[in-house]
Amino acid sequence: MSTFNPRRFAQVDVLRQIDPRNLREFLGRHATYLTGRGFSFTANADGELDLDKLAAILLQPTEDVDTDLVEALFILHELAGDDRFEELCRLAEETGVSTGPESSPADIALAIWLKDPMCLRRSHAQILVLKPRSYNYYQSDAPSPAEFVLPDETKLSAIADRMDLWFADRNRGTGARVFAFDAPEEDKVYFLIRHGMPFKREGKIDNGKSSSVFYRPEFHDVIIYDRANNDLAVFNKSQAKGERAMYVAVLGEELFGDEAYFAASERFTLEPLREYGKDALSVADIDGIDWIRLIELQIRHPSVNGDFQIRRSRDFFAMLAELREPFPTSGSLHAAKFSVKFTGSKDPRTAGLGPPCKANYDRNEDAHLIETWLRKRGFIVSRESDEALELSNEDIDVFALG
Repeated sequence: MSTFNPRRFAQVDVLRQIDPRNLREFLGRHATYLTGRGFSFTANADGELDLDKLAAILLQPTEDVDTDLVEALFILHELAGDDRFEELCRLAEETGVSTGPESSPADIALAIWLKDPMCLRRSHAQILVLKPRSYNYYQSDAPSPAEFVLPDETKLSAIADRMDLWFADRNRGTGARVFAFDAPEEDKVYFLIRHGMPFKREGKIDNGKSSSVFYRPEFHDVIIYDRANNDLAVFNKSQAKGERAMYVAVLGEELFGDEAYFAASERFTLEPLREYGKDALSVADIDGIDWIRLIELQIRHPSVNGDFQIRRSRDFFAMLAELREPFPTSGSLHAAKFSVKFTGSKDPRTAGLGPPCKANYDRNEDAHLIETWLRKRGFIVSRESDEALELSNEDIDVFALG
């Protein structure tokens, strides 16, 4: 089962917001587990179910809890907030679910789940793809295809089956699910991969007694395919290098017929900072960004003991001018952080870059605009100049851009 926090749907006042008919139908789909925990579907004199008992059961799930119930409660909990009301109304209209002036977000969400669970799963997946902010990038040496067709459900199922082979072989279970979302305004496709992790045992207190719960955690990873530049950006929560390599190989094979389609070649460089100085931070031709400042620089010097120099400033180039220092000429530029003032934003946000293939952002939605700047200023290595160097795992992940 996945981990989840049922606190919202374990509150009696929230349960009372749901149409009793929808609630009874939903609970009936999980009657075996609920009646086994002592819940009765017999209504009281007022025609109501024992919601206090139901709330107590949901707050204390046991090891044999119905996994479908867990998934439903997890998704309903994340989507049934007041901030999702307009989106839920739109989904209700799409699925033919009737709503009224007294319909609560929780009521609408559950009604949609009963009518079309996949619709609610996809809406939840769209939220999850916007959460990651740190990616490893993998390029293809081939030019961008003239046309890329969004994979249909049959192809996505085949991709999930291929991934399941890897997950099962590493004791992570099966049942992976892959969602794909088109982002035409960015010319990108977002893939969400839901999968399990190795079983985990934790201690718990149940009715005053010490016991344990055994469950399989659930992770959500995100991969972004950039159609214009023919590369992948991979976020995997476990940070396992082998898992990233599997994702790249499977998508290369399933989408382009070649497991080696996306080579782990050099994508980022910080050399424009040395070559152009402050001019490398110019955003005059970038609509949506007011200014960018270098605020941290990591320099690695040749040393058997690992010699790193980290310098921080509110404005690195202004600091050098004040101290009358030249830009560092020795050592390799290992990583950098930038302060980015977006047009219309009150405060600047940060972006981090770590050659050869790592970047992170304060917000996922910042990535596309920052990548535009990186490409125009030469921080993204062009295919013409990329020598497609094979990189070791140590080269890829020795630093962290927090």
